[in-house]
Amino acid sequence: MIGRILATLGIAALLALDLALPSTDIGRRGTSAVRDDVPAAAAKIGEPMPDFSLVDLDGRVLRPSDLLGHRVLITFERSVDW
Repeated sequence: MIGRILATLGIAALLALDLALPSTDIGRRGTSAVRDDVPAAAAKIGEPMPDFSLVDLDGRVLRPSDLLGHRVLITFERSVDW
């Protein structure tokens, strides 16, 4: 019984954080915030992708030249290490 109550309180606390965090400085997102925090990022937007190589899950080497003619979505996720 007490375990269910504690689990419910924990879930409620996480939901409250999920609703409140985007309105704080630490949780705010957006292009202007990125450009203010990382001045070099604004200089790169719209420029050609630099040459680099990555290894995919099958062990193949992947370069930007391999992606020519394809749409590419690069996602950067921030980690929350508290």
